[in-house]
Amino acid sequence: MEDNILEVKNLTKYFPVQGGSLKVQNRYVKAVDDVSFAIKRGETLSMVGESGCGKSTTGRCVIDLIKPTSGIVSFNGKNLISVSEKERRELTGKMQMIFQDPYMSLNPRMTIGEIVEEPLKVHGIGKNRTERMEMAMDMLEKVGMRPDQYYRYPHGFSGGQKQRIGIARALILKPELVVCDEPVSALDVSIQSQVLNLLGQMKKDLGITYLFISHNMSVVRYVSDRIAVMYLGHIVELAETEELFNNPIHPYTKALLSAVPEVDIHTKKEPIVLEGEIPSPLNPPQGCVFHNRCKYCKPICTDQFPSFKERIPGHFVSCFRSKEFLLESKMGRKI
Repeated sequence: MEDNILEVKNLTKYFPVQGGSLKVQNRYVKAVDDVSFAIKRGETLSMVGESGCGKSTTGRCVIDLIKPTSGIVSFNGKNLISVSEKERRELTGKMQMIFQDPYMSLNPRMTIGEIVEEPLKVHGIGKNRTERMEMAMDMLEKVGMRPDQYYRYPHGFSGGQKQRIGIARALILKPELVVCDEPVSALDVSIQSQVLNLLGQMKKDLGITYLFISHNMSVVRYVSDRIAVMYLGHIVELAETEELFNNPIHPYTKALLSAVPEVDIHTKKEPIVLEGEIPSPLNPPQGCVFHNRCKYCKPICTDQFPSFKERIPGHFVSCFRSKEFLLESKMGRKI
């Protein structure tokens, strides 16, 4: 039996939108709609997709920052939605988040030492302030900061250094699961690799499991063990990293991968241009949510939603034509 640290089943999150008239019934933004996945202990599962597809909302539901509308989120075998408040507090202490914007996620009125110490205070860890200070300095040193920078304020640091402080804050409690929400998208390219290498080293040293959220396919290929592709609140494909890159099945995944820059001009692929606009999550299309932009659409796609099934071992897809695509791929025909 595989050791899953996290299991998410039928996760749904709808945000109510009040109409302009009292006669208008409340509508809902369907940010996450019936999402299921599991993460093995010690692995990195990445979620990719366009902005607004529900990646960040899923991550926040997982660590209990926002309450899901329905579904089950089990961490270490315990459902976060049904446990007592005391037990939920203990469990969420073992799950932390690294936020996207290092400029906005740090309190400018606190020194970086106080910022890193704060989780220790919240969870009552450390006998006294001196012990908490030592723990904070030690963690700052592990993420590449100098202990003497403990008394400085965030405005005196670069974007990369601020993200390192955010990482130190997330890791100070020695969490088992860390949700990384676009942790390098706000940084210069030259700094991104440093932060990604740091996350990889922390994973190796501390045995951390990552849920890594990004829209950058090149980044997730570098950091991931498995990748889940999201579109309009649904996971449409999930597979091991190299399997997904070498054998994509869903048309949306193929379009994403076709936009990844290739160093070798001989292997460069023509980008797949998707027609139309992403539908509004206020009014998603009936049937397959991707059918209005899919050139392979057939009548059943407009009427029914395809089930999320394991088409080949470890490779899950939500598409009515997945068998045809697999067969054509094996025959070496262009899809």
